[in-house]
Amino acid sequence: MKLTVESLNSVDKEIILSATREDLTPRFEKALKNIRKKANIPGFRVGQAPMQLIRKRFGKDVEADEINDYIQEIFREQIVTEHKPVGEPKITDMKWENDQLEVTFKVGVKPEFELVDVSTLKADKLVHDVSDDEVQKEMEYALVRNGSYADSDEAIEENSKITADVEPLDDHGHGTAIESDQEIDLSEPDNESLRKDLVGKKPGETVEVEMAHGDHSHKYKLTIKTHQKLTKAEMNEEFIKKATQDEAATEDEYKTFLKSRIQNYFDETSRDLFKEAIAEVLVNAHDFEVPESMIDLMVNQYFEDYKQRAKGQVPDDFNMDEFRNASFERARNEAKWMFIMDALMEKYPELEITPEDADNFMQAEAAKYGLTVDMIKQFYSSSTEQLENLRQNLRSQKLFDKLTNEIGVNELDKEAYQNRNK
Repeated sequence: MKLTVESLNSVDKEIILSATREDLTPRFEKALKNIRKKANIPGFRVGQAPMQLIRKRFGKDVEADEINDYIQEIFREQIVTEHKPVGEPKITDMKWENDQLEVTFKVGVKPEFELVDVSTLKADKLVHDVSDDEVQKEMEYALVRNGSYADSDEAIEENSKITADVEPLDDHGHGTAIESDQEIDLSEPDNESLRKDLVGKKPGETVEVEMAHGDHSHKYKLTIKTHQKLTKAEMNEEFIKKATQDEAATEDEYKTFLKSRIQNYFDETSRDLFKEAIAEVLVNAHDFEVPESMIDLMVNQYFEDYKQRAKGQVPDDFNMDEFRNASFERARNEAKWMFIMDALMEKYPELEITPEDADNFMQAEAAKYGLTVDMIKQFYSSSTEQLENLRQNLRSQKLFDKLTNEIGVNELDKEAYQNRNK
């Protein structure tokens, strides 16, 4: 038996396993003898059939099974031990011809690189203090969301709902097939252009509108059939108590309540976005190759997520190569981040997860969801996958807490943050 290793690049290797029948014969013979002991062949007592007959009847199947076991054994005991492959190693070729076995493995290995000094880097951070105007708008949205609709012959308003016959128009203004009784909620953000064209119109009127679709637009003729007018909810003590689950009773208390909730939302969003920014900055600051096996692992995970969202109904024309190409950059960056995280954890051994970390997390989760700590513990101990997810989450959080204190921060207000990549 011989293993030949060829480095394709700094992180991908091709390993060729070569073996002869002489190497494999002891395995074949042992397996055949075990079969003979149990074989029930007509004309012979159990365990007494001639080996020549056993070999003739079971030889090919035994060889196939033993070769497969041998390949797995060599991979597990020699290739894994010596090369420590990462991602999804694969067999790219296998031949058993003329008493010669040749198997080609393609494996990836952990890249070697030096960590940059985190303190020399800067990441964008969203910083936003909620204004009174935002609170007032949220109060108005709440009144709209909790309002009621009734049929009306009056002029259409910004928050109205309508039904209309919609007729697409060609480039010459001629109508095509009519789509009858289409329901349109003008309060929806996507219907901004329709709001401008329809506000002030009444049932029975016909209006030509133009709606954008990506980098182009289409013209339609809408015949308004029905109009439902919104009556907003009334801002009173009953509404406020219901909206805040009895945490507020007056309008001023409601404003304070909303401002706190909106600010918490922005603060949590800012923390999540800052984590993503830190990871992106670190990925961009390190230049090393990523094993193909890791990219394959990530892409396969994306594909499983895609199938789950599609409830297993993958289109017949689905193209895996196109999917992989479209996912390649994301997969490469996520794989790079995993290697960088591992290197950072080695640099900061104090970030290893402790039982106290797990207890604090579970107590916080119990308080958050109104459950007991024992219920949270039972959930995470229900499977090794859940325990691993918990470990990774805690590990990631401790690392980000460390990086947040070390990396430079470029604070941006909401408008600047939204426009930073334009």
